[in-house]
Amino acid sequence: MKTLDNHIQTGAFSDYYLLYGEEEYLKRYYRDRLTAGILKDKAEGNINYRYYAGELADTDTIAEQAGLAPFFSDSFLIVVEDSGLFKRSNPLAERLEKKADSTKIIFVESSVDKRNALFKYIKKSGTICEINHKSDTELIPWIASYLKKYGCLITGNAAKLIISKAGTDMQMLINEMDKLISYVGEKKQIDTKDVESICTALLSNRIFVMMDHIVSGRQKEALLLYRDLLSMKESPLSILYLLTRHYNILMSIKELANEPDAAAAKILAVPSFSIKKYKSQALAYTKQQLYDILNECAETEESIKKGLLAPQIGTEMQIIRLSAAHI
Repeated sequence: MKTLDNHIQTGAFSDYYLLYGEEEYLKRYYRDRLTAGILKDKAEGNINYRYYAGELADTDTIAEQAGLAPFFSDSFLIVVEDSGLFKRSNPLAERLEKKADSTKIIFVESSVDKRNALFKYIKKSGTICEINHKSDTELIPWIASYLKKYGCLITGNAAKLIISKAGTDMQMLINEMDKLISYVGEKKQIDTKDVESICTALLSNRIFVMMDHIVSGRQKEALLLYRDLLSMKESPLSILYLLTRHYNILMSIKELANEPDAAAAKILAVPSFSIKKYKSQALAYTKQQLYDILNECAETEESIKKGLLAPQIGTEMQIIRLSAAHI
């Protein structure tokens, strides 16, 4: 991202940009900053700007527009989002060889195939930036900086608590911070009590609590939490998926036993402060037990998808079996 910042500051832009990864907020942030820098004006209503997304982003249209000269401007800009062009075979890389020198193109995607011809072309001819979720150590000062713009201060523990509840998605964090700003009002100081009062825990964090109940053999508490999630209209399959993902992380924790917590957190893309909790839960299992559990979860999911098990009952039975092993 330092490269993107440098291009924006100097005005020396690449012909092509590919922004991809899981952090939607930062992808939009850099898309908009690059757009403003290249156009030197607003995109809305700009004759030298084209935007295509999804199915509208066909190769013929993009290639044709890329050949246009700008009207009373130095650059003509095309922004292409969620096209899927970097995950399937297409002729765009070859056709872009004929684009006008003044044309710039920004691609924004969730995921890519690095073997894709268009990916290789952009890598050779432009700038590629993978933008994923920041670590909690990076997010804490960002949270403090965001709140400071609104005259609010926050304690370090309160910032960590927001992340533990909302996760590392920056837009989710902004949503929670905006609620906190309104909640504290003139007090302007945010502490852990404020976060507990106003911030909503994500489904994934509730799964963490459920796992604590399961590995401790607290079957009743695990089932109560499951039924509470159902009452909140959470999908049984989503709960089963997150349970399976959690066990996958516990298996990986076993494999990364010799890695420092910070390194393990980066590899697993989880907050570093959660590693100790994962390690604690992983101690309750052997690698073989985790392997067997993952196979069992996969079989339960398959039975549900084939219609052999009702989703609610199938997931509940899985929770009962998992917790029964520790009673």
